[in-house]
Amino acid sequence: MAFFYFYFILYLAMSDSKLSIAHATKPYLFQNGFILADLPPDELKLILSSGEPIQGKRGEVLFKQGGFPASVIWLISGKAKIFQQTPGGQRQTLYVYSDADLIGYRQLIAEEAHPVSCILLEDSTYRLIPGETFRSFLNSSSFFARHVLTALTREFSVWMNRMTVFSQYSVRNRLVLALLILHEQYRMSGSTTGIFTMTRTELAEYVGASLETVVRSLNKLKSDGLVKIQGRNIRLPDPNGLLKMLK
Repeated sequence: MAFFYFYFILYLAMSDSKLSIAHATKPYLFQNGFILADLPPDELKLILSSGEPIQGKRGEVLFKQGGFPASVIWLISGKAKIFQQTPGGQRQTLYVYSDADLIGYRQLIAEEAHPVSCILLEDSTYRLIPGETFRSFLNSSSFFARHVLTALTREFSVWMNRMTVFSQYSVRNRLVLALLILHEQYRMSGSTTGIFTMTRTELAEYVGASLETVVRSLNKLKSDGLVKIQGRNIRLPDPNGLLKMLK
């Protein structure tokens, strides 16, 4: 009985830890896959019939900054990042999309050029929803339109939260938050190993700091036993320990 009780308490502690990390990272995640969730069968069938799933490779460019959207990207599985690039070639990663997310729908609705470029961070599966199909759903389905409006509102909140963090947090705290966000996204994607993949350069672009500064901060976290890195693979042995650093 004591043996069972010990593991029951351990399970509760692990569950509480996951909930705490989910709570801390939620303000920085779009999680807009609900736009297509629970669509009426006939509407979902139209989307599925608009094209076959595409198997994309890491590094594939989905759209470029300054281009005009012709479709919305439905990232079925995998990871993709959006980034802005200065005329001098400096990149700032603004967001990392994950399983079930929709990408580029705001620009399509507004009929604006993409303010960012989008590239796959890993081998991924996605669909292209033609612009005319997406717009027709907005006009014909109040259910779909409400979901899109909710997603746009949430997206605005996420951008505001990110701006606040990046104007007030130190590089170390921005790095810690970025690591926790990626950890949570991979966990929600079904990762059982707790490993997520990103190069140090990609991580620096995501954090918004120089490569040298991010590497120094990573090395400190590694020496404290909070991060383990092998190539592009990053693992957080003690994500709750990182979370405490933000508090």
